[in-house]
Amino acid sequence: MGKFFNETASSYNTTITVPSPIGGLNARDSLAMMPPNDAIILNNWWPQPYGCLVRKGYFEWTTGLPAEVETLATWSSITGAQKLFAWSFDSMYDITTRGVAGAAILGGLTNARWQWVNQANTAGSNLIAVNGLDNAITYTEAGLGSIVLGVGGPGEWAGLDPKDAIQLTVHQNRLWAVQKDSSLGWYLPDTGAIFGIMAPWDFGPVFKQGGFLQYLTTWTIDDGNGAEDHLVAMSSRGECVVYGGTDPTDPLAWHLQGVYNVGAPVSGRRSFDKAAGDVIVLTQQGVVSMAKQLVSTKVSDARQPITSDKIQFLLSELTSQFSPLFGWELKYFPKLNMVLINVPSVTVGGDLQLAANQITNAWCQFSGMVARCWTELDSNPFFGSVGGKVYCAWQGDVDGMLLDNTGGTGIAAQVQQAYNYYQQLATQKQVSMYRPVFSVEAPITVNSKILYDFATEYMLPPTPIGAVFASLWDAGLWDTATWSGGFGIQKHWIQAIGMGVAASIRMATLTETETLWVSTDYSLVGGKGLF
Repeated sequence: MGKFFNETASSYNTTITVPSPIGGLNARDSLAMMPPNDAIILNNWWPQPYGCLVRKGYFEWTTGLPAEVETLATWSSITGAQKLFAWSFDSMYDITTRGVAGAAILGGLTNARWQWVNQANTAGSNLIAVNGLDNAITYTEAGLGSIVLGVGGPGEWAGLDPKDAIQLTVHQNRLWAVQKDSSLGWYLPDTGAIFGIMAPWDFGPVFKQGGFLQYLTTWTIDDGNGAEDHLVAMSSRGECVVYGGTDPTDPLAWHLQGVYNVGAPVSGRRSFDKAAGDVIVLTQQGVVSMAKQLVSTKVSDARQPITSDKIQFLLSELTSQFSPLFGWELKYFPKLNMVLINVPSVTVGGDLQLAANQITNAWCQFSGMVARCWTELDSNPFFGSVGGKVYCAWQGDVDGMLLDNTGGTGIAAQVQQAYNYYQQLATQKQVSMYRPVFSVEAPITVNSKILYDFATEYMLPPTPIGAVFASLWDAGLWDTATWSGGFGIQKHWIQAIGMGVAASIRMATLTETETLWVSTDYSLVGGKGLF
């Protein structure tokens, strides 16, 4: 940093470097006092500890499905073989191989909205899926099968009609199912079993606020006596009931651990996931870490609990607008250190995502991926979309690359960094020049300007990258230019206009290459004489 003060005029000239907004999206704090490393708008920028990356792109994995894809599921065998399945309209498809979808492996279904789980036993790996309307679907080492109501023999459940099962989990190697429109959970007493006589467990008596059982999941807790998987039951009214123990048939080995009011979950049965030893749930109160709910000196906080307080107002607005819509989902991708919330929308631009970096707890927003559902295959995220397509995400640097690996569009990103007083509170100042610093593999186009005193303004995306890869110093537009350079640092001074007490960079980029925004340099003139 360099600084020159004129004592007579009480003014100064200075150059300041500000890191890119690695603190992430902030929809909580006052514009006047927001940390300078946060952002008011952060769309398609992925905050990392060392800078902000333009999010990666996606390519077509499957085309030719009959309608929008509302469920994706993965199956992995004990030998390492994997399968990827998609549900579209009234059918189920094997889409393990990239390409145009073939014939359905199962048709005549009531809908394409299924919940699924994998259960392993001595016979191998088993995928079980339910939707609350049709018989349960299985995929095992022997192939595709089903579960029907019967006496509990092979391919049968007794007690619970598989057509009434709406969601599944596996706890202590026992298969559990949620009965739709009820407070009942059902489990198979034999560990490892996927068929048999189901036994009921009524969570209603501990749901003090009423409501139905929305979903079941498991939560690994270490309370000082060693790690143990607990069963978590979420009510539609937001009461989270936790049971500990190994066997619900044995009163001495099964006990109520606690009841926590975490806020009503969003619609659907996909608003939770496990992140390491924690369970994170998406509710009207935001993203809740179950590890943070325990009040005990014997239990340590989660190492990196995900919290959504910085985006809570935005999240509350989205849940208020779109809560009834299908497509809400919370998904954890360990390879990316990413917690992702899929937000269904009826607005222009379609669905969007809110994503948090598990390492820094910094949030951002993604657009351009119209996703109805998500899953993971080979540690890579996949999403089902409209138009009968499935995409492999976080791949490459363009959106929508075709099956033949051609086409695709550049990734448009938007940002407005937090307002900054540049170490001079309540003092008029002017950004005479500014210089965003990028690490890139190829030229990118940028449209940017400096805003003053808490203004917000829509920023047009820059012109797509063309054949010209450099702008002359005297000929290129100051605010919109394509800059030269190969792999390495790309930076260029840009002239700014206006003045105010606080300033913020507003920027739109269009990239077709890996792009890291490291920092921005500012040349400032300011002082009391400018009031």
